[in-house]
Amino acid sequence: MTKHPATPDDELLLRIKTIMVIRIVFLTGFVSLLIAFERQSNSKIPIDYLSGVIIAAYVLSISYALFFRGRMNLQLLAWIQTIGDLLVVGGLIFTTGGIESPLSFLFLFVIIAASVMLPRAACYLTASGASILYGLLVDLEYFNVIQPIIFFPKTQVSYQGAYGFYIITLNVASYFAVAYLSSILNHRLRLIKDELRNKSIDLQNLQEFHTNVVQNMGNGLLTTDRSGRITSVNTACETITGYSIDDCLGKLCFTILAMPALKTFFDQDADDPLPLHINDECKRKDGENILVSMKISQLISPPKEKQNESGTLDGYICVFEDLTEMRQLEDKMKQSEQLAAVGKFSAGLAHEIRNPLASLSGSIQVLKADLQLDVSSKKLMEIVIKETERLNSIVTGFLSYSQPRKNKNMVIDLTQLLQDLIVLLKNSKEYDPSIQINLSAPPDHIVIQSEEDQIKQMVWNLCINGLQAMRTAGTLTIELRAVQGYKHRNFATDRKGVLLIVEDQGRGISPEEMKKVFDPFFTTRDEGIGLGLATVTQIVQRFAGHIGVTSEVDRGTRFAVFIPQERLLLSNRNVKDATVAPNLSAKSSK
Repeated sequence: MTKHPATPDDELLLRIKTIMVIRIVFLTGFVSLLIAFERQSNSKIPIDYLSGVIIAAYVLSISYALFFRGRMNLQLLAWIQTIGDLLVVGGLIFTTGGIESPLSFLFLFVIIAASVMLPRAACYLTASGASILYGLLVDLEYFNVIQPIIFFPKTQVSYQGAYGFYIITLNVASYFAVAYLSSILNHRLRLIKDELRNKSIDLQNLQEFHTNVVQNMGNGLLTTDRSGRITSVNTACETITGYSIDDCLGKLCFTILAMPALKTFFDQDADDPLPLHINDECKRKDGENILVSMKISQLISPPKEKQNESGTLDGYICVFEDLTEMRQLEDKMKQSEQLAAVGKFSAGLAHEIRNPLASLSGSIQVLKADLQLDVSSKKLMEIVIKETERLNSIVTGFLSYSQPRKNKNMVIDLTQLLQDLIVLLKNSKEYDPSIQINLSAPPDHIVIQSEEDQIKQMVWNLCINGLQAMRTAGTLTIELRAVQGYKHRNFATDRKGVLLIVEDQGRGISPEEMKKVFDPFFTTRDEGIGLGLATVTQIVQRFAGHIGVTSEVDRGTRFAVFIPQERLLLSNRNVKDATVAPNLSAKSSK
């Protein structure tokens, strides 16, 4: 917790409280001395009036405390105490012998107390008040207006003439001398405290700025001692590694960032030249592999003596960043470059392959119809036709992926589209009657403006993938809902859109396969070509959406696709006013 410097009001509050405590201690000590003096005195001492002054002093002290608790203005309270102290000291002098009283020096303490609580000019005003009060007592006594209480044995010294003037002058001079000295000292003390306060504020601001810079910097930062034990971390370090500050402090840094090169650096007593750059993979707390780029520098404390210019090595500073996303972007760039190269010759490839395939397929079918073949020859002929169709489907899928067709945006009833797709799925060769297909959608049809063929292909590929994963038995769940924003681990948007979820109860995807599940030509099926999910990813990227997948082996897989929609989603009541795209069932019936 940061300790803030005391404000001027807090400083005055502390001084007033200190003076109040000292006053009570002084009064109590004076009473103790008075009691001891009375017991040792051989003659009767008139203490009635003196006791009254002391009681009045205690009452005033209690009153100051009540004023203090009543939140009186501190400057006013200090002035009231100073005036009260002057009057109390005057009473003590009057009740202990007047001009012969040895207590005239008590005015000096009142002046010093005033210099502690009040500004510099107040010291001189207090000294003037003490001088006036003391001179008034002496004058009244000199002209026999008042008769002081004789507390101590009366001396034979005459205070008439020059000696009396000397005593008065000496006391008054001492009052102003103490006022001058105490005002200078307290003024200098206040200046020094103000300067220290300003320096403390500057230091605090600098520390807060340093803390903000370290904690808000994008790169992870941790410091270690010479053996590699972590002494501090910033927020980015917690985010990158997944470990909290409590998990990190006191641990060896190469256990938090398990990079072999980092462990080697500390095992070899840090003989490598610094700064040292390390690029390596390590695991987060959640087990995810990340690529980390780290720079290690020395943490050197300033030299205590000018002769020791090198300073002392206290530890090391490790600044690092997560390059996983950058590496993924580089992989996507390479993939995009490969796809761009594939797209250039895909059109020629289609003519070079599909035309001969069409001729070959047609010729074989004619021969099959005209020739009288035995059973084995017919079977071979059917295999040729089947494999020709399979090769044609591979070429068609390849062309669809490498050169997606550009369709015009149109209003699409997504709910109706999914309902029609379910009908087609149940009539496809991938469907088994033991598989149950469930659709979960709002009562009002969800309508968006998008590219119909691309949406169809995306949903179809996801559903076929789910059916193939189950083969027989299980449930394929299709869920559709409108959302006002979407968040995923590496994706966040507050745009409106639709969320499509396709979940199966198939064999699931292993962690190793999960890394390649969206890569082109990656498949786990012998008869597959590995372009289904890659095509889905390409379509989602064209729509500036996001696709996420979660899976458990032998329990199933869940695909979640977010498609943004710039326009407001249309409800069912608006469908009549919109030009809705023809649905799949209508096409299939033609």
